[in-house]
Amino acid sequence: MPTTPTSKAPPASRVVAADMQLSPFPNSPREIHTVGWNVFLTPDQIYRLVMGSAPEQMEDKWFVYSEGPDNSGKLKVNFHRSWTGLKIATLFVLIDLKGEGAGKIVGIKWNGTDQTNGMDEEEAKYMISTTLAWVLGVNVEKGLK
Repeated sequence: MPTTPTSKAPPASRVVAADMQLSPFPNSPREIHTVGWNVFLTPDQIYRLVMGSAPEQMEDKWFVYSEGPDNSGKLKVNFHRSWTGLKIATLFVLIDLKGEGAGKIVGIKWNGTDQTNGMDEEEAKYMISTTLAWVLGVNVEKGLK
């Protein structure tokens, strides 16, 4: 039976950057883009973002890890291709540390170089939202626009 996005369990321990050899965004300031994005996240979705995901087999295409949250609730979620370590995107998330732990995606930064075929904002949001669904079990379809 195929796994649905909402049934994927988070890893037993938090995925960290040191779990894989990674490369940073390319040094092409004009081709690395950042825009706002306003998507509500439940406490369970926040937990899944914090925990991340490491590839378990050759077919797994993504390595996802987070940095933070800091004392003000800021969390960065980084997306890298699993075969090359190429950095594709970073989500900026703000967590309500005084409440139930819900939060929201407040922005996205992505690689728009030739390495990603000049990916634009719509393509970046679509790629990351589908990756969130299938890799982490986090469905953000309602916040695509």
